[in-house]
Amino acid sequence: MSIDEGQKLLEEHQCPYTNCYVTTNKNLLNGDYTQFDAIVYNISSISNWNKDLAKNRSVHQKFVFHSVQSSEEYPVCNVFTDDYFNLTWTYKLDSDIVSPFLEVRDLEGNVVAPKQDVKWNVSLHNINDSVKERLRNKRRAMMWIVDTCDTSNSRLDLAKQMQSLFRKNFLDFDIYGCDMFECPDAVCYRIIEKYYFYFVAEDSNAVDYVTAEVLKAYKNYAVPVVYGGADYKKFLPTGSYINLNSTSMDGIVALLEYIMKNPEVYYTYHRWRTNYIFKKTKALTGICGLCAKLNEWGGTKTKKDLRSWWYNKPLFNRCVPGGAESFSEVFSYVNSSRHRL
Repeated sequence: MSIDEGQKLLEEHQCPYTNCYVTTNKNLLNGDYTQFDAIVYNISSISNWNKDLAKNRSVHQKFVFHSVQSSEEYPVCNVFTDDYFNLTWTYKLDSDIVSPFLEVRDLEGNVVAPKQDVKWNVSLHNINDSVKERLRNKRRAMMWIVDTCDTSNSRLDLAKQMQSLFRKNFLDFDIYGCDMFECPDAVCYRIIEKYYFYFVAEDSNAVDYVTAEVLKAYKNYAVPVVYGGADYKKFLPTGSYINLNSTSMDGIVALLEYIMKNPEVYYTYHRWRTNYIFKKTKALTGICGLCAKLNEWGGTKTKKDLRSWWYNKPLFNRCVPGGAESFSEVFSYVNSSRHRL
């Protein structure tokens, strides 16, 4: 992603501090990177951890671990990364700088979620007649528009299993993409509103990884059926979605069928609309938090257990290179086979 040099990005995001100078020019300051206040490492751009990470640093300098990709897709394998980064800037809610893909605001414009501890408003009002009229036009059970077919969580295989169960119950689950149904994107998005439910399967089951994909459901008056590794109550209003992990697949299909047959029950899944508004966050919105940290925080602490914080499953399963025979090789392994399963 290209960015404008200087302070324009900070001004666009209306940051409380705008005195940081943003650049991708490594030759600035005569190429002496130790003079920069912060160096941001986008981990998806690193091909060789031993070579791409700076070996020298100034006392005042902050090294920042940054990712918008999931930890399942980009686990960090090299032991050199532990005790190296001063700040973390990711979608994870316990990052130093949290940069989610979406946010929920109340009607006064205050950000409600995502947060580690969300206080959802339980005094929701009934939806109005105009919303009910839109919901009465539902004709089919569920759909999904998918573009990436092979993912670490095998979501397409799961969807096909669900599709089979739907058919046994004489319900429609239409999948567009990946050699299933095909239609131009614009048309597909327009017909979402004809479905009661929209399948929102993340391409990774990483902790806190909730992308803006769920907005396709909410903005098109469909109830999302979510599948991922997040604790969704930290991200989405209570009673506005159905979590595939909440019960068995047979149980989910039975629940969806019950909801479809009972309009008043279906309406309750849209009551969030009387209290909340969803927004997709701007790219690099965390730049405000980073500039604030550089102004306010003079500490030198580092993230000592970054690898296990970032990817909390056994690293050996994702990082072991061909021919490696011991964990010591994994710990010193340059992360060049990060996609190996």
